[in-house]
Amino acid sequence: MRPAAGTTPAPFVEQIVRYPVKGLPGVPVEEPVTVVPGRGLRWDRSHAVQHGPAAERRPTGWHPRETYFHLAKHERIAAFRTSLEHAEGDHPELQLTAPDGRTARVDLGSARDERGRLAASGGEAPSDDNTPVGAARSAVDALLADVLPAGPSGPPALVRTTAAGLWDWPAAHLSLINLATVDALATAAGDAVDRRRFRANLYLGGLPAWAEFALLGRRIRIGDAVFEVFQPTDRCRATTINPLDATSDLNVPALLASRFGHMFCGVYARVTEPGRFTAGDPIELLDDAPVAVEAEHGWPRTERILERHAESTTVTSFWISAPLGFVPAAKPGQHVRVHLPGAAAPSWRCYTISAIEPGRGPGEPGRLRISVKRDGRISSELHEAFVAGRELVLTGPFGDVTIDPDTSDDVLFVSAGAGITPTVAMLRALAGQRTATGPARPAGGRVRVLHVDRSEAELPLWDEVRDAVAVLGDAEASVWLTRDTTDAVARLGARAGRPAPGAIAELAAELDVTSTRVYGCGPAGFTADVRAELDAAGIAPDRVRAEVFFSPTAAELTEPRPPSTEGPHRIAFGEKELHWRPESGSVLDAVEGVGVDWPSGCRVGACGTCARVLRSGRVEYLTEPLVPPPAGSVLVCCTAPTTDVVFEPAS
Repeated sequence: MRPAAGTTPAPFVEQIVRYPVKGLPGVPVEEPVTVVPGRGLRWDRSHAVQHGPAAERRPTGWHPRETYFHLAKHERIAAFRTSLEHAEGDHPELQLTAPDGRTARVDLGSARDERGRLAASGGEAPSDDNTPVGAARSAVDALLADVLPAGPSGPPALVRTTAAGLWDWPAAHLSLINLATVDALATAAGDAVDRRRFRANLYLGGLPAWAEFALLGRRIRIGDAVFEVFQPTDRCRATTINPLDATSDLNVPALLASRFGHMFCGVYARVTEPGRFTAGDPIELLDDAPVAVEAEHGWPRTERILERHAESTTVTSFWISAPLGFVPAAKPGQHVRVHLPGAAAPSWRCYTISAIEPGRGPGEPGRLRISVKRDGRISSELHEAFVAGRELVLTGPFGDVTIDPDTSDDVLFVSAGAGITPTVAMLRALAGQRTATGPARPAGGRVRVLHVDRSEAELPLWDEVRDAVAVLGDAEASVWLTRDTTDAVARLGARAGRPAPGAIAELAAELDVTSTRVYGCGPAGFTADVRAELDAAGIAPDRVRAEVFFSPTAAELTEPRPPSTEGPHRIAFGEKELHWRPESGSVLDAVEGVGVDWPSGCRVGACGTCARVLRSGRVEYLTEPLVPPPAGSVLVCCTAPTTDVVFEPAS
């Protein structure tokens, strides 16, 4: 039962919904339900409206959504209404209601013909010569054909999908949505967000916003049934569809990316022990070993602060647990995104991983360190309120400005302010490698470090820089203090003021400019100046890697500009192609609309995940990207074609 009034709410199932036809609206469940391992709710996603090639004879495996009508491409299916009687029995009766109010009914337990289509309601067995389906079945198909277009296999047809159900992922038996998270999305959007956009089986109450990510890798009990929560739910264009009028009116993926820093809302669970439960039942977190999951770096997960240390008057380091083995494999120089549950959106920011300590064995998964300068709302909140024991949500690692610890190239690090953190991470990796293989450096392999900060009191992690330089042999580090006293400068062995023009070129002259690798990190103006000076020193631009700081506050939900052309323009990639028109949205939207998944992250031009090589043609940006893509690439999340275009196929 639900918690009594006046008590502290405990997690519970507020509502159960099943979706007898994939993509069509769900049916709320009032009665108790029974689940068994390998299956979700009975008759959930058991059927779909066929659109692509015909299903195999008597299909038993999971089929991709491209075979059927689905919301990401076919908004109109949301305009149907569904009801289901006797849903826990062998012969539930589905009623479809078309947008104009006409209805048709069919027994979902009927036998199937040779193409996988349902036979007549009477349940007669199909013959080997594809006996025509009965009147009830034909009425449903006729209703669908009046609203939906024909596909490659002919007019739309209601078909049985698999023996278990057509979930979004093969083992995703149940989809769970935290209603407090939906409320957080509504606050960020400045308008109501209908829970039905997320098409969950279980809507959860009694949890703080985003607390569902703490369930990842855990087992839970609801009623008599036990589930493993094994994956967060990434959101696509289907969630932009308003369930009331079947129109795309809210860019939920962009809302998630820009305001919360990731593309996930909800989690998936699979049934491990059979049982019976009903709406109102509490959710019990079972205290046992973590569930083995095959995690991806972009998944949000709840982690715990283990320690915090003041590195300077402005920088504090946080050592954070890394359960489930997500982060210890991060490359030196990569960063994570920290997401603060309950904080006002935008509630995320990027921080370089300044150190990693791998686990020492079972039960010790390792930990990572971020070193946070007190600068801005999220960083200030971390400084003020986050102590050992507090939880936060992390995603990552991200970033391609990394170093190979085995490199024998000369290396130059140039940083300013908090930009010292990737320098420290890469130096620790180089020093650790040299310590493991002995003090001798490979041929060449010189290291130079130049860092700029305001004062000795504000300078973080410099002891770690000096320790690494001492191990590396032919390595030197210099620091410039722009606002400190003469005594402080002398005590630290620093230089006063800012580096004079030519200072970086002087360092570069000590190295082999044809093979030197340069890593820069700092404010955008600083890194631009560094690039210009290195270019003048003869170091090729492709040997200079720079991490530029940017704030998620710039990734606002602004409306993209309308495309300047009407099209249609052909978008080709590999052996596939489609025709773009203004209503297709961005290039990424158009590609997803035909069922192709290209990697993407923020969808507002901030993360660079969606960058793709453009072989030919021209595009325009509908939203200006925060981070420019690599030369020859475009960010497909915020571009539209202005001519026919050809993209490099996925590798």
